Amino acid sequence: MTDIALIDGARTPHGELLGALADDSAVELGATALDGLLDRTGVEPDAVDWVGLGNAIQAGVGQVPARQAVVDSELPLDAPATTINEASGSGVRALALAADRIDAGRAEFVIAGGMESMSNAPFLLPDYREGRRHGNGEVVDSMVHDGLWDLDYEGHMGEITEEMVAREDLSREEIDEYALQSHRRAAENIQEGTFDAETVAVETSDGLVERDEGPRPESTKESMGRLPTPFAENGTITPGNASKLADGAGCVLLADEQVAHERGFGVMAHLVDYAVSYRPPAEFNEAVGDVIEKLLDRNDLSVGDVDHYEVNEAFAAQTVYVRDRLGIPEDRLNPNGGAVAFGHPIGASGGMLATSLAYAMEREDATYGLVGMSVGGGGAIMALLER
Repeated sequence: MTDIALIDGARTPHGELLGALADDSAVELGATALDGLLDRTGVEPDAVDWVGLGNAIQAGVGQVPARQAVVDSELPLDAPATTINEASGSGVRALALAADRIDAGRAEFVIAGGMESMSNAPFLLPDYREGRRHGNGEVVDSMVHDGLWDLDYEGHMGEITEEMVAREDLSREEIDEYALQSHRRAAENIQEGTFDAETVAVETSDGLVERDEGPRPESTKESMGRLPTPFAENGTITPGNASKLADGAGCVLLADEQVAHERGFGVMAHLVDYAVSYRPPAEFNEAVGDVIEKLLDRNDLSVGDVDHYEVNEAFAAQTVYVRDRLGIPEDRLNPNGGAVAFGHPIGASGGMLATSLAYAMEREDATYGLVGMSVGGGGAIMALLER
């Protein structure tokens, strides 16, 4: 593959459901991330050949959300844009498509990432197109229907994860302990300003939002243990150890490295490769382990060769399973906290996590980093970065 440079990234803070970013649509958050990236890289807007933005909950967002974000940004009106929807994998899929365009010689500079506002997901009225003469009707939450519900399995992702927990004999205690660690790590890094350099402030009616919402460092083993298990009686998945519903956007600037150097751009990392794995829908958690193994094998790497794993915490149980299956060192797996603490704005997470990983690798002087996540429908997608 062509040597693909990741020049820089930019992300908004993570906003809690109905929290500080709730007044901004997915498109508005996307435009904010785009402008932040343009401003910090100094790339001429008309040099961008293509923009790909993930967006998973598209009900009511409007026609071609990525194009809307481009029009609302500082990019020129002739900049082409594509909206990508592969559930949680949308943002990393955008990076993969961008890399393929560069590799094929169809682009030199591309922006890829994602945007999501779960706070603004509307409720739907099925069967009302033909009208309703009498009686009650159903109201469907598009956030669940379009983002959290597997239509083939006919169940919530949390239900599917409870089945994986039973298959793998994971305990509530070890899952909660991992979740507590995620909250502690996230809160500490926010307090220390670790993410300030990668974050673009969002202007709201209540002022600037500059830091992530979400972490609950005050949580304890006892308080976590009292939370309900909505997906199974005496189950393991709770509101405290599952990823939070959230809002946000993030994107990275990718380029043919030779062209980037010729035009004077520095390089934070290289996008070396990506991989995708799929299983039956009920095994989407296990697919994360598959895709990591595939990507490592294809690049002649071992688990220990990777310095930083940025693996989306759809559920703490999933991350515990992947950690134990592959033997990933505790201090290399989401060392700055993850989606259990920050939240998982579905289509945005890929771009946000890729930005965070690039900045983390630079701080840590890391050589290899992996970023990716599970995908509803039985899949997982992962990208390999190298410095």
